[in-house]
Amino acid sequence: MATATRHIPTTATSHPDDPIPSEPKDIPQLALQPSQSQSQSHPEQTSPRSSGESLIWSGHSSESEAPLTPNTEPQVDELVDKLQELPAAAVNFTETETPKQRRRASTTLISESPEDIRRLLGDGETATKLISQCCGGGCCLLKTLAPDTSSPTFEPVVIPDNQAFRSLNLRLGPLGLDTELTNITPLPSVNMSFEPIPSTEPKYVSAVHKEPPKYVQPHPPYEVFSAPVYHARELTKPGAEKRTFHFDLDVTDYPDEGGVDFKVGGAIGICPPNATDIVDELFDILCIPRFVRDKPVTLKTTGGRWPTIWGDDRPRELVTTRRELLTWCADVQSHPPTKQLLRAMAEYADAPNERKILFYLSSAEGQAAFCDLRTTSHLTIAQLLHAFPSSKPPLPALLSVMNQLMPRFYSLSNDPHISSARSGLPGKRRLIEMAVTVHETPDWHSDGAVRTGVGSGFMERTAQAFINAENEGIDPRTILDLRVPMFRGLMANPLSRQFGGEGPMVLIGAGVGMAPFRGFILNRLKNANCANKIWLIQGVRDSMLDEIYSGELGDHEAEIKRVVQSRKFHAGQSEAKYVQDEVRLQADIVWFVVNALDGRIFVCGSSKGMGEGVERALMDVAMQKGGIGEAEAKEFWAKKKEDGQYIAETW
Repeated sequence: MATATRHIPTTATSHPDDPIPSEPKDIPQLALQPSQSQSQSHPEQTSPRSSGESLIWSGHSSESEAPLTPNTEPQVDELVDKLQELPAAAVNFTETETPKQRRRASTTLISESPEDIRRLLGDGETATKLISQCCGGGCCLLKTLAPDTSSPTFEPVVIPDNQAFRSLNLRLGPLGLDTELTNITPLPSVNMSFEPIPSTEPKYVSAVHKEPPKYVQPHPPYEVFSAPVYHARELTKPGAEKRTFHFDLDVTDYPDEGGVDFKVGGAIGICPPNATDIVDELFDILCIPRFVRDKPVTLKTTGGRWPTIWGDDRPRELVTTRRELLTWCADVQSHPPTKQLLRAMAEYADAPNERKILFYLSSAEGQAAFCDLRTTSHLTIAQLLHAFPSSKPPLPALLSVMNQLMPRFYSLSNDPHISSARSGLPGKRRLIEMAVTVHETPDWHSDGAVRTGVGSGFMERTAQAFINAENEGIDPRTILDLRVPMFRGLMANPLSRQFGGEGPMVLIGAGVGMAPFRGFILNRLKNANCANKIWLIQGVRDSMLDEIYSGELGDHEAEIKRVVQSRKFHAGQSEAKYVQDEVRLQADIVWFVVNALDGRIFVCGSSKGMGEGVERALMDVAMQKGGIGEAEAKEFWAKKKEDGQYIAETW
């Protein structure tokens, strides 16, 4: 059996003749203890580490080593290695490139027929999954470009000589200015226009740098709420691979929405703006004059939900500015390019070589190169416009093919009712708490440069402004008035919906997936009759740098928590390296909890690697502890998920 190598230990609570073990002994009894330092501190100047309970750290942590999970996705390079005996695709390489330097991407595979690939990789799902790595699920097998370099009239396309174009890593076929292209994407229609404001309209005042315009509505008729930042602090230490920040947001004045309230395990949506420098860069590339950028105009759309988020599909006429639309409504960096975008750029490209390349990427012949473009790191709109500098689409044409800037959702990291009962909180303020990990990707401008995600980048800038002001002796609440545009998610959050009851729990998470569990644990601390019977398995790279909310889970934190550190793992050790390894080591507890009355297993974190690995580990636990086969184990966990005993919130 494949699972034989993943040994699950047998202990005093697990017996061969009893697949459901008895309750583990020495269950930690969690208790509240007033914090002496809290009453002596000044909550207006420092951020409380908890929400009213004592968060005394015991001074030591779990000795188990290991956290981040490996990527369990098939590695494309490994599959490509199997294809090296195939002839190379019709791709141009420079004379100085060696075969080992050549880019191994979908262009290497698409020139071969599906039969050739199946011959090497077999008839299973592997070949299909490999082809589906590209943007169209195998569409790049439609047509490839036949070499025509022998023609006396062949005039090759000159490659644009700029850093942005080189950063695209495009491998073009034998493309000439007269190369015939087929199945070119039709020119997208322009579904909006800018018109002058009628003289009868009142003067429009934009608050673009403070809050989104009123027409940006997550769920009409409710508007986005600009929550004041009550406090912010960094949770990770210098040297951590990923930075994580904690926020206390003031929702005292949040409007009533039909009696729905914030709750432990819930989530909020944040509407982040694009950074000012990114917006100005786009204006500069498109040669839009400065006096026009903030000038109020009448925006008319022919249909759709844009520029709202989830509004009705209908034509609109509203007053706004070009800066508002690029700041709050257009996603300029989170999505790979579409053929509609490239086709629109081709229409307005003046340079013949740039125009031909853009048409090529929009055609059947350029499908391979387009797939490569889609499957690399997400490209920004500014990067594409810099790569093809002669293309200057009018802003309405560009906005018509760009993606909507959507909210980013974050789980609450505490029980809102506990946060609002915080000792020393002035004026009966209502607070919610959350943690945000900064997402970074390589930036094309220079080697080693990185850019942050739209949402996490905005939250990091907000946190740094708050922290810097405090360090300079400035009260950021009164002087800076920092705010976060947010709304309470009306969708049912799996963690929030299933949390409750008094049964035992196993909480499994990695990275920022730990955040909602903090709320669960502190919520349990309020209730003496169910404060115990809770276990936390947390994955980090290095507990000294990456572990968030360390020491903030009550007096018995060290007894209920197992920290798994991947960075400190050494070959040959018996301890766990990843979260799923610890799940197997704690099989007795996992099996007891999931079979107990009102017992629940919660999983929160990244679906790639961690989520898949934990799911496999839970299957192994059921197979070995329950003495059942793989199909039965899959059915077992499906039933537990249906009954609300196995809750996974992954992304």
